[in-house]
Amino acid sequence: MTKLIILAIIFAVIILYLKNINAELAMLAGIGAGIIFLWFAISYLTEIFSVIDTLVELSGIDRQIYKIILKITALGYLVEFGAGTVEDFGMKGLADKLVFVGKIMIFSISLPIIYAIINMLTGLMQ
Repeated sequence: MTKLIILAIIFAVIILYLKNINAELAMLAGIGAGIIFLWFAISYLTEIFSVIDTLVELSGIDRQIYKIILKITALGYLVEFGAGTVEDFGMKGLADKLVFVGKIMIFSISLPIIYAIINMLTGLMQ
């Protein structure tokens, strides 16, 4: 974790320096920093997925629900990362629209879970 923080500070200094010299290079450095940060996160993601997979097996939760929840979570993080990157480029309006569309997509993906809950509730009521 310390390496990531040091790397972030180094990238911040480089990007601030490049902004004064060449804005396009600063933007490319920002994209490169984001890609490197994602690369660091991949090792943690594999550990998280293995633990969650074990918990799903032990709990008996339907695999389809697990996959949907995983898609929703991944989409939320990706939209947030993308919106933050777009906002860093000075396009807050576009970032807000990306977040809005991401929320619609998350709602759309979650419809099977909502349907299953409603079916379960109506079954309990009968």
